[in-house]
Amino acid sequence: MKMRIAVIPNLHRASSAALFDAVCQCLQQAGAQVQAVTRPGALPSSAAITEALAACELAIAIGGDGTIVHVAKSAAAADRPVLGINGGHLGFLAGLEKDELEQLPRLLEGDYTTDDRLLLEITVHQGETTHTYLAMNEAVISRGGLSRLLDTEVSAEGRELLSCCGDGIIIATPTGSTAYSLSAGGAVVDPQVDCLLVTPVCPHSVHTRPMILPASARLTVRALASDEETAYLTVDGEENVIIASTDRLTVARADRTARLIRLKSATFYDVLEQKMLGRRKP
Repeated sequence: MKMRIAVIPNLHRASSAALFDAVCQCLQQAGAQVQAVTRPGALPSSAAITEALAACELAIAIGGDGTIVHVAKSAAAADRPVLGINGGHLGFLAGLEKDELEQLPRLLEGDYTTDDRLLLEITVHQGETTHTYLAMNEAVISRGGLSRLLDTEVSAEGRELLSCCGDGIIIATPTGSTAYSLSAGGAVVDPQVDCLLVTPVCPHSVHTRPMILPASARLTVRALASDEETAYLTVDGEENVIIASTDRLTVARADRTARLIRLKSATFYDVLEQKMLGRRKP
C-alpha cells in the first residue's frame, strides 16, 4: 500500500508555490500517494489540516517557520509527524532546504527520526467563559496601541513569581526560545530541555529579569490594564485576543507534543550556528 503524505504549502509565498509542485512530483515519483492541502493565497485552516491528516501517515509543510509551526500544531491533534521544507527566509525549524528534495524518498522507507516539541496550552478565563489556545513558540501578553506601560503579574501555585511593568511578557517553549523571546533578551534553550521561559519585554526595572521554570509549572497570568487601556494575548503570532484586567490566564504544558521529522544528522547546535550565526551549512 502506498504511503499517504499530506503536502501543505503556504501559497501566500510565491516561492512556496513553485516548491510545492516540485515536492509533489518528487514524492509521486518515489511511489507516495500525495494529498494536497491548499488554500488559495494563504495557509489552510487548522481544521482542514487535521482532517486531511486522519487519512495520512505524515505531513510536509512548505514555507517559513510560521508555516511549520501552524502545521505542526494541527498535526499534533492527529498525532502525525511533520517535515518542514524551507520556503521562507530563516527556516530554523525546517528539516530540509529547497535544494535537498532528493532526500524525500527516505520518508517512504521510514529512514528518519523525529524530535518531540513541547506545546503550551493557554486558557483565558473571562467570567464564566473559557477559551483555550495551543502554542508551539510562545504566548505574548502585550500592551495595546498606545505607548503606555503595562503591568503584568505571573504566579504559580499561589506564589507571585514575576511582576513586570513594561511592554509585556513572553511565555515561551524551548522551541520558541529562538523566536520572539530571544529578541527580548531570553536565553537560547535546547528543545530537548523540559522547561518554560518567562521573558519580560522592555521592563521598566533593572530587577525584572527572564526566568526559566520547570515544564511542570502551571502559571497564572494577569494583565492589569486600566479601563482606558487595552492588553492583548497573541499566540504564535497567529491569534490575537483582547484581555481585560478582570480576565485570568493559565499557561501550562499541553497534553500533546508536536513531532518534527529530521532527515539530516545536523544537531540543534549545528542549525543554531548556521541559521543564527551564519557560520556554516549543517
